[in-house]
Amino acid sequence: MDKKKISKAVAQKAVKVLDTYLCAEANTTSCVTFYQPKAPESLSRFKRK
Repeated sequence: MDKKKISKAVAQKAVKVLDTYLCAEANTTSCVTFYQPKAPESLSRFKRK
């Protein structure tokens, strides 16, 4: 395989891993009693519907 195909495959896997992580983080709540800033609106696309 050439470098372009390998780097594209790695990038696609990285995007999939990060999307999974963001979905998990967007649907969890914090039990910490400290101030938690509001989540950005761009994170709402990862929330469950």
